[in-house]
Amino acid sequence: MATKSRSKLVPWLAWGLLSYLIALGWLTASDLLKNQKYLQKDYYFRSPAFYEQLQQHFNLFRNVHVVYNRYENKTNAEKIGQARMEQWTRHFESVKTIEVEQRRAEVQEQNRQLREQLANEMQKAKEKRENPPNPSGEVEPGAPQAQMQDPQNRPDSEEQAEIARIKKEIALLQDAEVNISPNAELDKNQRIEKEIKDFLDFHNKQYAAVKHSLSARSGSFEYYVNDLETREKYSNKSGYPGQAAMQEAFYAIRLPQTTLEGGALQSINRAFQQYRLEGIFLFPKEPRGFSQMIADHAYFNTLRQRLIYELYLLGAVVAAVAALIFYLRRNRYGIDIVQQNDTAVIRRIPLELRWLLLYVLTMFALSYGSSANIFRLPVSPSHFAQWTLLALLIGCLGLLLGDTLLLLRNPQALRDQWNAGLFRKLEGYLGDILVQKNILFKVGLICVLTLLFGFFLINFGDYMIKKRYRYNYGEFILSAGYVLFYSFVIVPYLLRRIRQLVRILTGAEAIASGRFDHTIEEKGRGNLARLAHLLNNIKQSIKTSVERETKSERLKSELITNVSHDLKTPLTSIMNYVDLLKHKDLPPETVASYVEILDRKTQRLKVLIDDLFEASKMASGSVELAVENVNVADLLLQALAEFSDKIEASTLTFRVRVDNPKVTAPLDGRKTWRVFENLISNALKYAMPHTRVHLTLTEEADKVVFTISNVAAYELNFDVDEIFERFKRGDPSRNTEGSGLGLAIAKSIVELQGGQLRIDIDGDYFKVRVEFAREAKAAAS
Repeated sequence: MATKSRSKLVPWLAWGLLSYLIALGWLTASDLLKNQKYLQKDYYFRSPAFYEQLQQHFNLFRNVHVVYNRYENKTNAEKIGQARMEQWTRHFESVKTIEVEQRRAEVQEQNRQLREQLANEMQKAKEKRENPPNPSGEVEPGAPQAQMQDPQNRPDSEEQAEIARIKKEIALLQDAEVNISPNAELDKNQRIEKEIKDFLDFHNKQYAAVKHSLSARSGSFEYYVNDLETREKYSNKSGYPGQAAMQEAFYAIRLPQTTLEGGALQSINRAFQQYRLEGIFLFPKEPRGFSQMIADHAYFNTLRQRLIYELYLLGAVVAAVAALIFYLRRNRYGIDIVQQNDTAVIRRIPLELRWLLLYVLTMFALSYGSSANIFRLPVSPSHFAQWTLLALLIGCLGLLLGDTLLLLRNPQALRDQWNAGLFRKLEGYLGDILVQKNILFKVGLICVLTLLFGFFLINFGDYMIKKRYRYNYGEFILSAGYVLFYSFVIVPYLLRRIRQLVRILTGAEAIASGRFDHTIEEKGRGNLARLAHLLNNIKQSIKTSVERETKSERLKSELITNVSHDLKTPLTSIMNYVDLLKHKDLPPETVASYVEILDRKTQRLKVLIDDLFEASKMASGSVELAVENVNVADLLLQALAEFSDKIEASTLTFRVRVDNPKVTAPLDGRKTWRVFENLISNALKYAMPHTRVHLTLTEEADKVVFTISNVAAYELNFDVDEIFERFKRGDPSRNTEGSGLGLAIAKSIVELQGGQLRIDIDGDYFKVRVEFAREAKAAAS
């Protein structure tokens, strides 16, 4: 048992180890591809990091010795420059002009309004002098109450004070208009002085910062530069480096040059040419103090050494993977063995999902493998977690890819998996749903209202509210409104539908359990109400079918009993009389009597068999009719003539009424005569003695109607439909002559000719109504 378990575990261990090795190789190869540039010797001197440091040192040199050259010896005017001063003067002069015009327009507008107000006050004073108020100070009768408080009734002193105030304000505005230009000139000068102060403060601080930064790098950055125009020399070291010093330096470059590689070097070279400079930038191998270049160069060398080790590791992993694959192939531990040990769990996943999972895992593994940083210090558990995760991804990919290869080798299995997949199921599901497009539309509408519409409404509405009204509660208001709409419209609708569906399910369970008296409530409109109606119809159809089947089984049992009785009775008599005739000492008279009885019983048996055969033919519809225009009245009279002896021998009285002795119809004469014969014979057998039998033949618009009625000699305690069943008699004791097939044969003949035969029973009154069509019709099935 232990050996068997080990044999099942070995493939899994081998494949797991292979997954880890492939994951390690993947991570190593990915890291090498991403950082392959660091494998180049002295790559640092071609890297963006080096160019960035070189550009920073050149920018410091340029700012101190070119941009701010002799900055400390310059006056403030020289620092600012004549062009900048003229620009500021023009700018603030235009600003002053605009402000003066705006201020003058404002003062003039205020002056105009005050002059209009002064004119109104003076006009009121003039009107008051021309129309002095009532000396008594009384208000005229009927004058409105508001007149007592009219401002025009102010004292003269107040009016004069208001006029004086307005004139004073007008004088002040005139003085302000005169002083607008001098004030604006003063404001312009103040602005220019502030601009000069801000400019000098900024550039003084900027110069101090760049000078200090360049001085701080003197231990790691040396420069020896000559200005070809001014013949000035810029250097932070004494002397001039020779060729040996440049070769021993960490990095040294002589500028300008004719051709250079690298964006930063080309930019610096063009700047030297533009400023008419030439010289040397030198970075010593052993700087005094910290050097970012030396630190970056050491870091780049560390990366190169690590990548070399990774190359060795990748070679070892490739060899180990090859050896393990050889071991798996040699021991036949293929992917099928792993699937068999796992009881083919993969095959339980639908084919489309497996392919989708294969694609997703491949993309995720590629992305994760290229972004994982497993070769970083310090080593932590997260490195092993990343390695394990990638190994699991590769293991799953191996299982899925192996399963795909196995399916491609077995087309039949591939077809079986495809047919059992989600696409086929979805195809069938959509096919069933699309039959009822109304249901699909409602489901889609509910989904749209639930998801897309709500999302769009809340976000778009919130955006519009914030944009127009600058409210921060738009999302809350719309969310609350949508929740209310969903709660009071969608939820009640769904609950009604769910309740109706529950009623339908309950009714379906009742019908399935055989409770056909249960009726499903057909409430509302729509597909669910229609489904309830259809289930009720199905229930009624099943109930009717069960009742009909039950009745048919009962009638079949009676048919077998009746046939057995009717065939057995004459056959038993024949057998008994045959046994009697075997006695040799019988007198001739007795033999003749027995032979006569045997002949009668044989004839009865023959009639019974003939009727049974004819009834079977009628039921199967395999009877050929010879249809022609027949005088129905003549056929009825002929039938009565055939039974004249029996009618006279009976105690019955026949009453016949024929409205038209020449009434015709498209019928088979012989078969129709058989109908009359069976009905008259039935009346002779089962009518109560000493009663009347009524026969009537009448014409209607499109049919000929024959009726025969009598009082039954036996109690009519059976269903009307049962009397048409074969071997069914009105005499339950079955002592009368006949086969019990007469009415069944008559009904079949009438219906084959497109007519109808029905029976009405009222107590003991028995009536048969036969209708023959006046025009030929197809036989009823």
